[in-house]
Amino acid sequence: MRTKPPPAWAQTAAARIRSQLGADAKIGLILGTGWGDAVKLEDEKHRRFSDFASIFQNLPTIPGHQRCVIYGRLSGVPVLGLAGRIHLNEAPADPDLPDMVRVQTAMLIEAGCQTLIVTSAVGSLTEDIKVGDVVLPYGLVTLFAPPMPLYAGEFVSPEDAIDRETLQQVFYRCRQTETHGDGWNLPLRVTRGNHAMLRGPFFEGRRCDKALLAKCGADVVGMSLLPELCVAALYPGVKVIPLTFVTNTASEEHSHEENQARAREKAEALGDLVSHTVRLVSGLPEETGADAADGPGDGNGSGDDNDPDDGALASW
Repeated sequence: MRTKPPPAWAQTAAARIRSQLGADAKIGLILGTGWGDAVKLEDEKHRRFSDFASIFQNLPTIPGHQRCVIYGRLSGVPVLGLAGRIHLNEAPADPDLPDMVRVQTAMLIEAGCQTLIVTSAVGSLTEDIKVGDVVLPYGLVTLFAPPMPLYAGEFVSPEDAIDRETLQQVFYRCRQTETHGDGWNLPLRVTRGNHAMLRGPFFEGRRCDKALLAKCGADVVGMSLLPELCVAALYPGVKVIPLTFVTNTASEEHSHEENQARAREKAEALGDLVSHTVRLVSGLPEETGADAADGPGDGNGSGDDNDPDDGALASW
């Protein structure tokens, strides 16, 4: 039986992060496949995970995942982040792996982050969601997920850690561009959906697995996000803003290299999306001058009375 890691692991790592990087941030970033190339911090400082906790000493190397803690400013806002998260599929036989996954998120929170923007690459499960779309997960399918980095008595609801209010505002601001030529002006199609996690690292089967996940209500599938939500749910008041980028369809042959390449093609737009979201969370005024805080159908550009999606927005 695994023993619950002492809180001191994350607390000690957080103290070292503050000391070595001078970190003082309320917003944390967890950058998944492709997103690390998209986000460029001002005055960035970075150190390897292993500089902050001995549990990270034997991390495996995966292309596209730097394994660095980064600190700097994004659109003038201090942010602390992970460039290259640890996944639950990396070394399933390693008894320390769940604790590594847990501590990487917990140390950001212990360092002072109250909002986590968690990014990842996902695959589409429906014809409506295309490669290049950004999906904002507002619901979870957890039935097929691997065991989470939680322990006896930690009864949490990961779905409740999702910051739906901010996701809704991100959605409105992106849709302003589509419906009224206003808003964040990002060359991205942003939609919402339900997220399913599978452990991997093998991709789910196209013939049966994807159809089953879709029947269970999932719109996209990935190999992360749920662990970060579970850990965040242990901390009252901490909220997660999940942003996922669709790198493959439900029917095509999958390739990690191709997924990375597709994310790099949209790197500038993805970086802008994260920057705008950071400004939104921090309360800074919008650079576009758009009045995006109003709801759909109010005449200020957030929605359209004839838009079929507007009727569903009340269920966020």
